Amino acid sequence: MTENDIDPENPRPEGHYPRFRENTWHYVPPELAQTISLGPAGEGEPGQDWVLTYTPERREESDREKVLVRLTPRALQELYTETRGLTPDDRQAGHSAECDLCGNSVALDEAVPNPRGEPVHRYCYVDAYGGPEWLKDY
Repeated sequence: MTENDIDPENPRPEGHYPRFRENTWHYVPPELAQTISLGPAGEGEPGQDWVLTYTPERREESDREKVLVRLTPRALQELYTETRGLTPDDRQAGHSAECDLCGNSVALDEAVPNPRGEPVHRYCYVDAYGGPEWLKDY
């Protein structure tokens, strides 16, 4: 599915999601999607809550207000449970990269930067630059 396949006036997919039949569906345009972020509320300490933020589009830019949604560890676990079976490309909505060393796809959440700052597989990094043997397993 591409952005062009979605009708902003009626974003509910045809024939899908029967348990959500009575719910209101919303369309997230590319401009709003660019404002979405998910990250720790502080320094990323274990057990710390995370925050999902986005800025809804408004006619007047001065009316735009960032929305913050607190995600407790339990809420994050639910998100993980819903996404764990997805491929990296599906889960990250295409946010994977080409490994700078081997050329294959590398999930951004599993990549490490090489000396040039480009994403690479951990095992490619160990092969190219050396490192602890245990790193190859990841």
